[in-house]
Amino acid sequence: MRKFCILITALLLSSPFFVFAQNENLAEEDIENGKSVAENQSELAVSESEESADIASEIESENSASSSLNFKGLVPFVPYHENDGKKHYISALTGMFIFNLGMSTWNRYVIGSSWAQTGPEQWSYFWRRRLSWDNDWYWTNFVLHPYQGNLYYMSSRNSTLNFFESMGVTIIGSCIWEYLCETNAPSKNDMIYTTLGSFAVGEMLYRLSMCADEKIPWLGYIINPIRLINEPITRQKPRNPHGNIHSLSLSFGGGFTTAYTNLIDCTDYDWKKLELYPGFATPELFVVYNDPFTNDSNSPFSHFELKIKGAIGAGSGKGADCEYKKLDKQMMYNLRIESNGYIWSRSPRSSDNVDTSMGIVLLYDFDWHSFYELSSLAPGVAIKQRISFDKSRIEWQVHEAGIVLGTTDFYYFHRQLVDPMTVTSRNYSYTIGAQAVTKFKFQTDRGFAVNFGFRGYAMYDFYNQLQPRASVGWEFIGIGNLGLEFPVSRIVRIGIADEAYAKRTYYKKYDDVFQFVNTGNLYVKWQIK
Repeated sequence: MRKFCILITALLLSSPFFVFAQNENLAEEDIENGKSVAENQSELAVSESEESADIASEIESENSASSSLNFKGLVPFVPYHENDGKKHYISALTGMFIFNLGMSTWNRYVIGSSWAQTGPEQWSYFWRRRLSWDNDWYWTNFVLHPYQGNLYYMSSRNSTLNFFESMGVTIIGSCIWEYLCETNAPSKNDMIYTTLGSFAVGEMLYRLSMCADEKIPWLGYIINPIRLINEPITRQKPRNPHGNIHSLSLSFGGGFTTAYTNLIDCTDYDWKKLELYPGFATPELFVVYNDPFTNDSNSPFSHFELKIKGAIGAGSGKGADCEYKKLDKQMMYNLRIESNGYIWSRSPRSSDNVDTSMGIVLLYDFDWHSFYELSSLAPGVAIKQRISFDKSRIEWQVHEAGIVLGTTDFYYFHRQLVDPMTVTSRNYSYTIGAQAVTKFKFQTDRGFAVNFGFRGYAMYDFYNQLQPRASVGWEFIGIGNLGLEFPVSRIVRIGIADEAYAKRTYYKKYDDVFQFVNTGNLYVKWQIK
């Protein structure tokens, strides 16, 4: 036990938590000492011969790089060295195991969740448990599970494993979680979103953490926290993938929303068709990694686009039948994640003022709105093109993809248009289908821009995932937006935008629904890069 405590103490002292807690005076003293040694070596080498001076210069350069990787000399027991490119499978698996152990321990002993009360009795027959579709909270299934898998994936990438090896570790981690860390039946949707979803999320966050690490090291650790486990094992920072932030913007604004519901050919329900969300505030982060229109690569996610947008404001007085029903009526909320990344791409050259790229993409979308729910995980193909003029340019892109697994709200439960005969724990259905994305942008050199975008979904609510009182059928959804941006300075823009959401269903058992949501928004954008 004493040896184990000594080992844990050494790992903690060698971790970045210990690094960041050190006194700045100590950092400066260590750096100065390092410089004096290097200078003495250089002077001695110069006195011997010109050739020795060149060698000393190389040594000094290597020492400097090592000092940087060693957090400027602040790691006393586990010195960091330059990344040698070797694969560290033990580090990758250790990060995955520690996360699963920590989360399952927290759920069992701290929260006391009934589904986390696992042990040898359950493990002795885990292979007999059959996969099923679960009824977990929407946020848990389609954000937390991809993020959980993302940590498995990043643990592997931090350990210099490639994309396919990292996916293998993620699949192992997901299976361990589903079969050994829960008493519930292993979940089909969790297995898909924790593995394939983690690839969409994990590679983007891994690359962003490396970019952040070059400018703001602590931000790199926030984006990629599993490094706190991997780095003391490998004694080196992850290898920085080639690429850069092509565009980065941050927006803040506000607006209002009106929503309309119509139960087609139905007169049996007394339902208020109009809802009003009188005001909300909304931040948005938009990142473009590498130039979308010149990307020519076999490396997955060597280019991607990621948009994260939120909103919070006054509710409409109507809400879903959920645990926080009263709050859901009083508060408007929206969380949106849109992303697409090239898995493989080519950039044929057509003319001097036209840049084009095309290839295979993976789309990951998530919408969690007071009025609707929508998500998709869809591989497909894309083409992106930029046409440059003397003082302006046009950019457009088109994506066509097949939905491996998606979700859409079953509106009868979402707004309680039908009194459920049995208790249900989710107000959405799992779907498969197709997805199309179109984007168009006209921008001048001074910063004025016109933006148009459309996302279209054809989703099929298939049979074997249904809850009681739900229905098989098709749901067609379109989300279009149009915006104008006016430059105030070199980096500041003022924008106005309008978005329309429309949904039409064709259910087999229940009356069909038509929904329409319109949102107006005024915002200020900081074009950071």
